[in-house]
Amino acid sequence: MIRVPLAGLLAVGLCAAAVRPVAARSAEEVQTLVERAAQHIRDVGRQQAFADFNRPDGGFVDGELYVFCTDAAGQVLAQGDNPKMVGKSFANVRDAAGNSPSAELFRVVQPTGKGWLEYLWPNAAAGRVQHKVAYVVRIDEKTVCGSGYYKADRP
Repeated sequence: MIRVPLAGLLAVGLCAAAVRPVAARSAEEVQTLVERAAQHIRDVGRQQAFADFNRPDGGFVDGELYVFCTDAAGQVLAQGDNPKMVGKSFANVRDAAGNSPSAELFRVVQPTGKGWLEYLWPNAAAGRVQHKVAYVVRIDEKTVCGSGYYKADRP
């Protein structure tokens, strides 16, 4: 298995993402965005919804909050903060703790179709890896969508 180091992903994210002001976000904001995204998929279909999620003006990108969708194989289907990631596989990407966030997304939604996950992820706006808390929902057996916020650094 090929493992993609988080440092490489951080470099890609830092180079590709626009610099945005860092603002603390809440779990409620994230959950609301994800539930609205899931409804949007039901309303307009996957193809149009994913296109909307990828557009900065599509109604699903708000500062550091954006919608992402992935399939069971780890392929990115939508990535609001960096549409260039669509089609790439995150299956072998490990966070700084050695966990596979891509695989964990599907594990979290198994019992109820939705859930919360915390992992280490590059924060392009802050320029470092931080704890990210994501809310994810199962769209179908092969697709999950979510969003997340970065936890404030502890002093």
